[in-house]
Amino acid sequence: MDDRIKVRYRNNREGFVDDVTLNELIISKKIKQFYRPSEKRWVNIETDPVRREKRFFNGSERRRKGVLGGACREMMSRYFGRRSPDRRTAQEWFEKGFDLLFTCGQYEAATRAFAQAIRMDPCNARAFLDRGMAYEKMGNVEQALADYDQAIRLSPEDAKAYYIRGLTHQRLGKYEEAAQDLALAADLGYRQAHDTLKSRTSSRPLRPKD
Repeated sequence: MDDRIKVRYRNNREGFVDDVTLNELIISKKIKQFYRPSEKRWVNIETDPVRREKRFFNGSERRRKGVLGGACREMMSRYFGRRSPDRRTAQEWFEKGFDLLFTCGQYEAATRAFAQAIRMDPCNARAFLDRGMAYEKMGNVEQALADYDQAIRLSPEDAKAYYIRGLTHQRLGKYEEAAQDLALAADLGYRQAHDTLKSRTSSRPLRPKD
């Protein structure tokens, strides 16, 4: 069963997110619509009655008068085990997300774990960075870049964040942005960024010639 929710960002790009991230996006107004399968329609967050206060989303299309329904409980149990999610610390959620992302390759579950860590600790820059990598693995580059941007805002001296974002810009053909990010990462002492820039310079320019 696919528990992801389709969202439409303000630049009209679309992608899939988990329900915890959906709540975050609605609060921050970074999206304009999300798709509700039960009604087979797009929900406009500016005009439709959707939850905007800072509390956990039970699932956009699964809400049952504010009570966590059986299907949602089953989903939470499948992702996170029988232990109540509120009993984990932000660090425990982050560590779980890290394992799911880098050890198990379970990207969707990883985004949910990182989202829980962020919900409990909104200043956790590394949770944003790693959630971005999970979303990029899922094909949602728009959300990945948004998470990378937030990671850098929270921790502007994190060389790895610039490096990861630079590689994403490069894959998207945004060569100027990629060069800037990789140069910043190299200046901050990230060896891989320095090696990437060096290899690009020796083989071919980062930005194609006109």
